[in-house]
Amino acid sequence: PLIFLNSESLYPWPLGMMVYRGEFGTDWHLILAFITLTILPTIIVFFLAQKHVVAGLTAGALKG
Repeated sequence: PLIFLNSESLYPWPLGMMVYRGEFGTDWHLILAFITLTILPTIIVFFLAQKHVVAGLTAGALKG
């Protein structure tokens, strides 16, 4: 796959995160910022749809 991806801007998220891991050290602040930016849209969508998620779980748990 890296034969086709000749630029770091085209790397998928997990591979792009490995760019910040060096031979002699790891830039933890960059990795944690990267993870935060990756998970942030999911958290926002969950909070916006939380009412519907809870309603769906409740409706599926009740019989009749």
